[in-house]
Amino acid sequence: MLALVCIYSYQAFAAGTTFYYSINTEAKPTGYGKVYVSTTEMTPTDDQYRNYKGTGTQKITVGATVQATTLTAYLFAKPEEGYMFTHWTKVNPSNGSETTISYSRFASDIVTTASTVEEEAEKVKFNAYFAKKGLVFPVSSDEGLGAVSIDIPDNKLGDEVTLTALPDKLIGRFLGWRFGDSSTLTKENPYTFKVTNSTAGTYTAVYESKETETKGIYCYVRNKSSKRLLGVSGTSESTLAASQRQFKNSLMMVDRDNARAHCLPALVIKAVGKSTQTGALEGVEMFSQGISTREIGHMTFRVEKKYDGSYYIFGSYDGFTGYINDRGNTTRTYEFIGNVRTPSLWNRYEEETVAQWYLDIIDEENPDNYFGAMPDPNCKKGAKYYTTLYTAFPYQCLDGVKAYTIDKLDGNGQPHLAEIKSGKVPAKTAVILECTGTQPIDNRLMPLSEDIDPITTPNLLKGEIWLDDESGDEANYRTLFDPSYMRILGDYGRFYNKNVTDPISGKVLTYIANNTCYLDLSGEEDPAEVLEFTTQEGVLKGDADGNGLVNMMDVTTVINYILSKPVTKFVFNNADVNDDKLINMNDVTGIINIILGRK
Repeated sequence: MLALVCIYSYQAFAAGTTFYYSINTEAKPTGYGKVYVSTTEMTPTDDQYRNYKGTGTQKITVGATVQATTLTAYLFAKPEEGYMFTHWTKVNPSNGSETTISYSRFASDIVTTASTVEEEAEKVKFNAYFAKKGLVFPVSSDEGLGAVSIDIPDNKLGDEVTLTALPDKLIGRFLGWRFGDSSTLTKENPYTFKVTNSTAGTYTAVYESKETETKGIYCYVRNKSSKRLLGVSGTSESTLAASQRQFKNSLMMVDRDNARAHCLPALVIKAVGKSTQTGALEGVEMFSQGISTREIGHMTFRVEKKYDGSYYIFGSYDGFTGYINDRGNTTRTYEFIGNVRTPSLWNRYEEETVAQWYLDIIDEENPDNYFGAMPDPNCKKGAKYYTTLYTAFPYQCLDGVKAYTIDKLDGNGQPHLAEIKSGKVPAKTAVILECTGTQPIDNRLMPLSEDIDPITTPNLLKGEIWLDDESGDEANYRTLFDPSYMRILGDYGRFYNKNVTDPISGKVLTYIANNTCYLDLSGEEDPAEVLEFTTQEGVLKGDADGNGLVNMMDVTTVINYILSKPVTKFVFNNADVNDDKLINMNDVTGIINIILGRK
């Protein structure tokens, strides 16, 4: 079973060890604005802002077993009248060089120290830069959702300026630029134009909330160092002590260049959390496979943005703060996936990229971050490819993909496909997908945050979400394949009474494959070993008008058809009673014989 190793690299300190920081901020140029820094989230009062604010030494007292500790510095900038804020930088203490970390007046940064001596406190410095307002002045409609920048802050007539809207990708969506009081939005971003008397004025970057706290966002969680994607493979055994349960046996890392990476529902993470005003999410639960990190490890997380666009993901439990890392430990080979590795929890932030993650948002604005279907090339019928899918999240079919349930067996005992006309598949709905190609990029499925009404019509397909755990009894969380009543979609779009073969191991699977479906014929007596699905209604010989009955109206319909008279509906296969591929008086005689019970 997959076991996640929580790595605690501890160094012994005396109980109640105190760690020291010296955090300072400075407004540049002096007189253009004021700044404030805090180690707690807050809203500064006017009298707390200063032209220069040195917070002095910060003290953190922690338990005996923690090697180093971290805190978040919250930064606040306030420009003077006639001036504008431009950006925050972090100063390198060794050479004085500066790195831009944020264009928002309200920012944050994680700082770390190992110093236990006050005189040797870790020195951290941030600079806030301000500039005189020009004739063109950009502002944000909501700094909690996104910031703005301009390349020439003190612009004048004749300058060509570029405005850039910088939405917070986790929580904000850019709608457009509004000039003055106009209701018209210019969607161009960056937006470049010449400063004239008619273009001078205030430009507002208009943002809307993604409602991350209620709807969440779908994303791939990609490690900066290894490029691997974070996924959910199971649930934590409830008998484990809570202190051992953070992620034990539950998460996996899959190589991003794995051919199947974009078709695995376990890698599609839905993050739900409350946004802060400083580019972070708190109280974050990450959902996948129908479970969440809170269920797995009794822990919620904070997603803290780093200046380069990556994030730290960390949470605290029972006095321990754990950062999710990818340290590349190979654990086992998974069916259909290949080698997977386990992430780990590390008790301190490091400048190593193994602790940094990119959240690649999956939506229409980010076409490179796609989830899609990957049919077997042999599962082809006509020009289309077919596969089954079962996910814990709803999705919209794109790229011409069609989704079907199996609502019944037709008159010939074959599975009948009922199309989901909206193309929206509810969560935990077993479907057959009709695709135009064999690669996920050709068959995109867009995860949806909205709740979709469940499909209430009968569905003979049953789905499987595979959740690994350490119980040692797969029957507790997997569906054992039974050839007596289960049929699996295979070559040529047919259902067979044989399970699929894992391409990784070459073995026939004992259980239903992860996130796939099977045709449940448990209600049928002596079901056929091989069935071929159809979108047509079953053939009922003699029912020429397709109303489900065979009577004299069918005789009239066939005669009208032969005489080229108009008919409301004509079902050729039903009318061709003798199966000679012709419609003539022999078929009329055949229908009369069916009505009279002679045939």
